[in-house]
Amino acid sequence: MLKQTKVIVLHRMPYSDSSLIVKGFCFDFGVQSFLVKSAKSHKNPFKSSLDPLAESEIVFHDSGKSDLHFIREATLIDWFPNLRKDLEKTAMAEVMAEILLRYLPTGLSQELEFRYTEKALQVLDRGKCPQDALARWMWHIADCAGYALSVDDCIRCGNSISGNPADFLFESGGALCKDCLGFFLPHYSPEFLSDIARLTARMPLHDPRALEGEFFKYLKTHLGENREIKSYRWLQEVRGYAFSTTD
Repeated sequence: MLKQTKVIVLHRMPYSDSSLIVKGFCFDFGVQSFLVKSAKSHKNPFKSSLDPLAESEIVFHDSGKSDLHFIREATLIDWFPNLRKDLEKTAMAEVMAEILLRYLPTGLSQELEFRYTEKALQVLDRGKCPQDALARWMWHIADCAGYALSVDDCIRCGNSISGNPADFLFESGGALCKDCLGFFLPHYSPEFLSDIARLTARMPLHDPRALEGEFFKYLKTHLGENREIKSYRWLQEVRGYAFSTTD
């Protein structure tokens, strides 16, 4: 059976001297594996449409007998060229790709996750606040996975929070109002708590890396597998190198 869908290419690896296995996140079918024959040939008709992090429209054959499908057609939608020119942006996109590969189920439609990933790549490539993209993406993915964090309402009393929360408790699932915090000191800085409020207001974040780090730990804790995400370590190394060269 032939199927057609949009796909974001997450990873690819050699299968033989001339072929590749491509892991892609499909709009209609979740994460899938594809065999691309003669992919290394200069006559390969797919060219850059199956590059890692590219978004394409594909037609593939699903026999129902194997988890490895054959791509018949592939048309490039977006190669995200500006993202590829920046090492930090590329590393951020690789973190998204590895998390999706690790945690998304195979074969099930994940439309919301696809749309959030597509939007995050667009922001990294040409958006106004690319530095916010990974933190916001992690926040949305936690929501899609069933681990939504309460930002607008207090997790204890349920009252709506106006302005910044008084504190944020990841282990309890969200924000705390001033009355429920009482005389206790908050766990996070005023800048961090301000950024929590800015998430839903869609305002630029003061320190997206701080939110990103906490969301990353939250995702790893709740998605059921606490193995190392190698691309996240690489992202920190890239940032450390950039800091040392500009210092």
